[in-house]
Amino acid sequence: MNNKPIIIICAALAVIAAASVFTAAVTDNKRRENDEKLVAAMAELSSSKLEIDKLRNELDEIKLSVPDVTEAPAEAYSPPVTDDNTIYIYDNGDTIKEYPPIEGAKLHDYDMSLLKTDEKKHKVLYDDNGNARSRFGIDVSSYQTDIDWNAVAADGVEFAILRGGYRGYETGSLSEDKYFRRNMEGAYAAGIDIGVYFFSQALTEEEAAEEADYILGLITETGVTPTLPIIFDWEFPTDEDPARTDGMDGAMQTKCCRVFCDRIREAGFSPMYYATISTALFRYDMGALSDIPLWIAEYYAQTDFVYDFKMWQYSCSGKVDGIDSLVDFNIYIEQ
Repeated sequence: MNNKPIIIICAALAVIAAASVFTAAVTDNKRRENDEKLVAAMAELSSSKLEIDKLRNELDEIKLSVPDVTEAPAEAYSPPVTDDNTIYIYDNGDTIKEYPPIEGAKLHDYDMSLLKTDEKKHKVLYDDNGNARSRFGIDVSSYQTDIDWNAVAADGVEFAILRGGYRGYETGSLSEDKYFRRNMEGAYAAGIDIGVYFFSQALTEEEAAEEADYILGLITETGVTPTLPIIFDWEFPTDEDPARTDGMDGAMQTKCCRVFCDRIREAGFSPMYYATISTALFRYDMGALSDIPLWIAEYYAQTDFVYDFKMWQYSCSGKVDGIDSLVDFNIYIEQ
């Protein structure tokens, strides 16, 4: 019997089997390499995501710290006209806008014709007897970086409102202003009265309560007790990036303000809320918040705002010794 074909066939099968084993080994090695590459890629992706989140938080802080440095020009002052049914507010000195009275909102009794401004653009409001009824101050955040508080005090600043923290407008995370503690210590050591504000992006009453508890905790950790109010500052972001607060309505904004301020008051501090004139008139229910002092923002030489306010931010382009960048100017009315 001729065994040569069988031997050839067996040899061929052996070659095929060896090739199969080799192919499997190569495939296994390739699979392991791919798996290792996949694990490495996933680790790199995870690290990149952490970096992105970190950058987003840093970007939140930068965007929430940088003010609009364009100051509106001063307009000629026209005193507001009021009667039993209508409140008139002069807009840009020539166009009169008519607003209905806001139920429950109080009118102020300040004679703004007695407001004086010195050569440094520091304002003082006087009473009928020539006595000052206001103090001059600034508000600052990490945007101003390092501050020489002794120089600030020597330049006539009597109070400072410090940003304690903020909620990210994209991430919603709570963060401390990175200069808050040194500003608290520096202002206190320089004998400057201190208030604190929190930049809110609360969407619910629960988030507003969380923000109040957060800022109260930060203040406690500094060991410095503010002598001026702790302030709820809710604003829409000024850039075009999407924000978690898009679509927020005024009714919920008012509720958030109420919860935050009640929490501050319960902790033994004085509350306050911040608003531009349009926000105060058309978003907040000022009547429902009439027991909470208002910090109004209007960048004019005078204000025609007729409703009660305790503090007025009148400039975002002030200059003060001890601070290299521009800073907001305010007056705090005490009587």
